[in-house]
Amino acid sequence: MENVVNDIAPKLGVEFEQIKDLYNVKLSDISRPNVTISCKCRVLKEEQRLQLYKIEMNPVRHMVADISCLSKCLDLRLMLSTKTIITALSEDETVGIGELIGSAVLDPNVKGGLRWPLGKASSGDRFRVIGVWHTISRAYASPMFRLKVRNADRFDFKTSTGEATGEVSLKLKGLASELLGLELDLEMIYDMLIDTVKLLWELFLHWDRFLL
Repeated sequence: MENVVNDIAPKLGVEFEQIKDLYNVKLSDISRPNVTISCKCRVLKEEQRLQLYKIEMNPVRHMVADISCLSKCLDLRLMLSTKTIITALSEDETVGIGELIGSAVLDPNVKGGLRWPLGKASSGDRFRVIGVWHTISRAYASPMFRLKVRNADRFDFKTSTGEATGEVSLKLKGLASELLGLELDLEMIYDMLIDTVKLLWELFLHWDRFLL
């Protein structure tokens, strides 16, 4: 992980942006069974409670390409996805989600870093906590890229399993801007994608970079 920050980030031309320490509470919604609601929360340290600041729907994956890199020590996944930020909630939704976030107890001794008192992990018959992530991430950005290096501690309430992982993601900001433009220049987008894949191939797909 540190090799990514010390070696790869300068070669990408990205500069340090910010550190985020967040909790992501995953909720099921009985009225929308195919949707997972992600509630992103900060910690109010003096009060030792969560503060909700963003609600998102689960990402929609428009394309996923898993690439086996036989001559490298790692494989590559390219993904095109979109997120929907929920900005307008009904009064019942505001109360229901607010109750779940407000009843969460910070506990560093449990997977995911949060627990709920008995009977408090659901709100009425609609919302239920199905997972929690605690992530500490460092973000680096340039006009073309956004590099994120994070440590994630997760717990899945449905399977009662947890995991702790180190993760690196690279968002292609320049390419995304072109895809969202009013006029698509397919040839330019193709060239940008090829150049980016070459960069990933040279910088990221070496196992020894991630050993330290």
